[in-house]
Amino acid sequence: VSVNGVAALRLPQVNKGAAFTLEERKALHLSGLLPPTVKTMEQQVERCYGAYSQIPTNIEKYQYLRHLQERNEHLYYAFLAAHLAEVMPVIYTPTVGEACRKYSYMFNFPRGLSFSVDNISNADQIVGEYHLQDIRMIVVTDSSAILGIGDQGYGGMGIPIGKLALYTAAGGVSPFQTCPITLDVGTGREDL
Repeated sequence: VSVNGVAALRLPQVNKGAAFTLEERKALHLSGLLPPTVKTMEQQVERCYGAYSQIPTNIEKYQYLRHLQERNEHLYYAFLAAHLAEVMPVIYTPTVGEACRKYSYMFNFPRGLSFSVDNISNADQIVGEYHLQDIRMIVVTDSSAILGIGDQGYGGMGIPIGKLALYTAAGGVSPFQTCPITLDVGTGREDL
C-alpha cells in the first residue's frame, strides 16, 4: 500500500495505531502524529478490552467493535482472536440480529459492496473499483430472511460483515481477501 502520513492512519487496513515501530513511523511519515511510546499489539488489545468490558449492552459492544474495525483492522482482529469466545455472540448471533434491525441508525462506515437494480448494469465497474483486488472469499446476503427476523434491506449487511470477521478471527482467512456483499432485490416492507 502506498499511503503515508495521516492517510495511513485513516486507512483501517494499514493503521496499527501505537503499534507502528519507530522505523515504520519514520518510513510512513508518522513521526509526530502518534503518541511517542510504541505499544505492542497485545498492550493495545488489553487497553481495548478494558474499555470493552465497561460497555453495558451487547449492541453497544457491537458498535464499539465495528468502529474499531473501521479504524484499525489489525487491532480489531487481534482483539477478536484474543477474546473470541466472549465476543462471538456480540459480532454474530444473537447481537447481529439487533444490529441488522438498527443498521441504518448505526451506519457510519461503508463496507463491502451493494448491488441493486439501480447499479447492477455497472457491476463489472463496481467490482473493478473495489479497493481490495485479491478477493478469495465473499459472503452474500439478499437480506430477505435475516435470522428469523425477516427482510432487513441494506441492514442485512451486518450478516456478511460478521461472518467474515469470524472466518478471519477463527479460521485465519485474510481480511484483505474478503468482501461482504448485499444484493438489494427489493422488499415488501414499506418502512424500508
